[in-house]
Formats: sequence, C-alpha cells, structure tokens
Amino acid sequence: MSSSTPLPPDACARLTRRGVLALPALAGAGAVLSGCGLLKKGDTASSGKSSGAASPRAVATATGPHGGVVLSTEYQGAPLTVEVGPVAVKGKHTVARFHISTDSKEDVYLSQAFAQLENVGTTADVRMMSLEQSLVYVELGGNTEDLSGAVTKGAPKDAFPVFSALNDGVQSVEMLLPNMGVVVGVPVVKESEVDFNVDDVIAKANLQGPDPGPFKLERATVSMDGSSDTKQDEKSTTVTVAGDVTFATDSDQLSAQADSVLASVVEQIKKYPSGGDLTITGHTDDVADDAHNQDLSERRAKAVSERLKKLTDLSTWKESVSGKGESSPRVPNDTDERRQINRRVEITLTPSKPAEASAPPSTSAVPSSTAMPKAAGPVGKGPEGVDVKIDGKTVHMVIDHVVRAGNYLVGTVVVTSSEKVSMPVAPFSLPGKMMELRGLSGVFGVSGITILSGGLRYLEADYTYSDGSRLPLANSFAYDLEPEASQSLPVVWPDVGEDSITIDMPAGEYLYTKERVVARLTDIPVVNA
Repeated sequence: MSSSTPLPPDACARLTRRGVLALPALAGAGAVLSGCGLLKKGDTASSGKSSGAASPRAVATATGPHGGVVLSTEYQGAPLTVEVGPVAVKGKHTVARFHISTDSKEDVYLSQAFAQLENVGTTADVRMMSLEQSLVYVELGGNTEDLSGAVTKGAPKDAFPVFSALNDGVQSVEMLLPNMGVVVGVPVVKESEVDFNVDDVIAKANLQGPDPGPFKLERATVSMDGSSDTKQDEKSTTVTVAGDVTFATDSDQLSAQADSVLASVVEQIKKYPSGGDLTITGHTDDVADDAHNQDLSERRAKAVSERLKKLTDLSTWKESVSGKGESSPRVPNDTDERRQINRRVEITLTPSKPAEASAPPSTSAVPSSTAMPKAAGPVGKGPEGVDVKIDGKTVHMVIDHVVRAGNYLVGTVVVTSSEKVSMPVAPFSLPGKMMELRGLSGVFGVSGITILSGGLRYLEADYTYSDGSRLPLANSFAYDLEPEASQSLPVVWPDVGEDSITIDMPAGEYLYTKERVVARLTDIPVVNA
C-alpha cells in the first residue's frame, strides 16, 4: 500500500471477520504494522531485504527541537519522523508529546499508526514504561489533533498522550510505539520545561478510559524440555514443575528426572541466603474423585519438599506445604493436553531480601536441559535476516540489534516482502500450549518472538490488565503485508545477561491457525542504553 492510500476495503472486511474471534479475550486489534523501529537513541540500523522489497532504515538522535528523542523511521512505505517526548508530570497525570512529520511527496495516513481499530485516530496502543521499575503505563486519553487524517510534508501533527503519574525520581522512560519500535531515554522534565500547556492538554483529554495503572511487568521462562516454567516479578518467583515429568502416573514417587527438574528451584533458592517464605502446592487434573486427587496433591507436595531439603539448605526459609487437588486448574480440564498442564507442583519463593540476588531479576535458573534445541524452521543471523513463508509468499525477517534497558531487552523485528502477503490469524503468536501455560489473552497478539538462552525459552515480558487479561509488551495485531513496505514488530523481553542473543519462534499448533511463522535469528548484538 502506498503512503497515500487508506486501508483497502477488502482488508477491512477480513479484519472484521477476524475481530469477532478476538473480542471475547482482547478488546479489538492493534494498528497496521509498518515502518522500521529504532531502539536506542544515537544508533543507526539498516536491515536486509528480500528481492524487490524496500530496505528499511531507521535513525534516532538524542535530542529533537522540542527536547525529545527523534525517531526517523518508515511507515507504510513512506519516511516518517516522530519526536518522542519530553514528558512532564502534573498531579495524577503524565503528559507526553509526539511531534510527527514526513518528507514524503505523498500524504501519510496516521489513523491506524498508534491504535486499535475501535480507537482509530488516537494513540491508544502506545505504552509508556519505566523498565528500571518494571512498570508499564497504558494511555488514558489525550489530544491527538485528529490523527485519523494525514500528515503532509511541511505540515506536521502533534499528539499528546496522557498516562497516570510516574513515581518520584524517574528521570527517563521508554515508549513502545506500535508498528514502529521501542524508544528509550525519553526525558522526564518539569512542567515549566516543556513548550506546550500541560493543563490545556489534560483538560482536553478524554480521561474516562481504562484503569490508570501502572501495571507490574512479569517475566516468564519455559524449559526446553517442557518440564518446568517460571514466572517472576519484583517480589516473588514461582517455578511450576510438570507432574508427568516429576512423578510416575498417579504416584507420589519422584521420577529419575526429578532432581534435574528441581535444579531450577535450587538455583533460585541459592540466590537468597537470607531466605523468606517458601510455598509448595500440589495440583491434579479432574480424573478420579475429589478425595483421591486431594490426597495425591498433598503427597506430591510433601515429596517435593523432602527432596528439596536433600538438595539444598532450607533452614532460612519458612515453608508451607499443601495440596489443592483439582480445585485450582491452570486451564480447563476439557482435553488430555490441558489435563497434563494441570498436573503440576508449584513452588513459590518470596525472599525477605529480594535485592540479595546477584543475578538480574530476569535471569531464571538453569533448567533440566541446557542444550540449544534443534531449529524447527529456517535459521539466519539477525542483522542479515531470514526468509520465511506466509500465505505461500516469501517474507524476509530481520532484527539488527537489541537494547538493554533496566532488567529488560527491547528490539524490533522488521518484515518485508516484494509481494502482497495476506496474514493468517495470529502468525506471530505462541503455540497454543505455551500461550495457555502463560495465561495470555487474545487471538492476534505478537507473543511468539522468544529468546533462547541456557536451556530456557524467555517469553516476552507481559502484564495483567485490570480486567484480568494478560498481554505481552508487543504489537497486538499484524495486518496484511503490502509490497515494498515494511512492518515492524516491537518487543520487550527479560534480560538474559548476554552480549548477543538468539530469538526463536517455536513450532506448534495454535487454536485458530496452523500457519504460524517458525524461524530462528542468531547473533543479535546487545547494546547498552
């Protein structure tokens, strides 16, 4: 699609039919994916391309004319510049400035650049983050000066998204711009230091929208062999071990693999010599009667407790051991695969001194298998990219680098094609089982771009919204790919503490489509913010 052409009617029709699937879990779908995102101020990035496709480039400078971070990018095949920030805090609100301009000879339509379909012409999908504090802020409303229209050469547009107030002492934030990238180092300044009227922006904004938050970010990993998964926030870590791997069927006898699986728990315990609270809870599926399942879950929890005491010193930990039988399923007990997910033991550590951990909070423990799994799809180096097939067409995927910010990594995968590509439902999502393990909501979200490191699969950072929906820090939707125009998929991951990373999109079926992107990109450099 050229930069002067709105979304084609046939694409809208397809989207409407797809949207019906997503509405129960996720309120609508995100914006058209387009452009090349920049991750770190002062860096330049250029990416490869498939034959005939445009080569996306992006440049960000530290300071723009208004005091923000300038992102020079591509949107729907046209050059676009967005000065992000600065932001100012006033009372209960934080106000940001987006100054948007283009050098394109044609109009660039912004109606779906920053928002979901039902919020056309707004910045509703923008996320402000304090990655140092593991917090994400959703947009509450703002003066967009009709972003449903076009920006033209010599006639820039301004948007002023409004968020809830930042904590005292925050000097800079990160901004996830859907379809463009994650911008780091956006300055937080005094109200008197911005060249717009903060009171006027707040007065004009529609602030009757979502829960103001902020929302706590969580980090999650899955072991390569599927024997355990881990979730982590700033207060606690929960390791869930699979019952079918740890125990024999319908038994509390630990398997030969148990010690290897529990090694991840042991490593977490050793991070906190001062100890804290340790909770061990057994769970079963709904096969057999309630009394049997309750007894089995208690015996399995006790067996894990006893084994942990032999594997490491628990003298500084206050332990609680219990079973919940079939009363707290992780997912519905309606298939054999889901029942397998529900057969588990959960070990939660709440350390008395969280800061004791020598490793970054995002770093999970060594799993039962540390070998890099065999790639399920094509493999290429991140800066060079890799070709994948979508809708029978060749699509080139590339990621130049990622940026370390706080305990996280931010990056943007850029896809291009010389042909029009019709996207299936959720082509960049996690397989169904992994999505259910994590409890992610929605059909269309870009959730399947993971990092492989040390025998673990690091999932994208996510947060739980006020209605219970768990959403990743990534684009909520991917539209059809137009010829000669790139689409950007910005993502935030836990930091794995390495100088370069490998990202992997795992194989596996998804509820609504079998056509998912499966690929691996290696040797992606990590740059410090």
